[in-house]
Amino acid sequence: MPLRAICFDLDDTLWPCEPVISHAEQVLYDWLSEHYPRLTQQFSIEALRSVRQRATEEHPHLRHDLVALRKLSLAQAAVLAGLSDSLVEPAFEIFMEARHQVDLYDDVLPILEKLRQRYILCALTNGNADVRRVGLGHLFDVALFAREIGAAKPHPALFNAACQYAKALPAQVVHVGDDAICDIAGASAVGMRTVWINRYQKIGYGALTPDATITSLTELESLLLLWDEA
Repeated sequence: MPLRAICFDLDDTLWPCEPVISHAEQVLYDWLSEHYPRLTQQFSIEALRSVRQRATEEHPHLRHDLVALRKLSLAQAAVLAGLSDSLVEPAFEIFMEARHQVDLYDDVLPILEKLRQRYILCALTNGNADVRRVGLGHLFDVALFAREIGAAKPHPALFNAACQYAKALPAQVVHVGDDAICDIAGASAVGMRTVWINRYQKIGYGALTPDATITSLTELESLLLLWDEA
């Protein structure tokens, strides 16, 4: 059965995530220090992270919506600092502007430009990054978000939505991602082929077995052609 669509995870698949989030949180904190010093006098960056973690634990129904959780934690911190939660929207936009200042892995643009000529390309994310805001919107046919679908990977909803968009059976779709559970186990469960991109040579896959493992997206094109011709 010929392949029709390729799905990509975003964070740690197309760019490194941790430095992006750390930078965005620092930019936000600096902005809060300038505009709402009472808040940063009471909360360090680490303390704000603790507020967000507590919000996640107290509102498990929002775990698929990192936008809602971050806004909620900002509102809670504002109230605890004796401030109005009117700061939430402008503060969140400061965070999001910095959150989309990503450094793509070197292999990303060349492979996306090649694959776009042959396949439908779908972006699937549990996070709040948008391929359109990082300058990749022209290379993807659709961007699907856990917060909009109502469930996060490894739940099948995002993967099924990609199949529906591509008008493809799961066997005609390949999912590429870095996370053993969210990406590989989740996509496998709906019948997609899976490619684990293991850029940092992680160990401990256990019983989960991807259809293929690569360390760079430069290996992906030849792999897909091999599967297409099988």
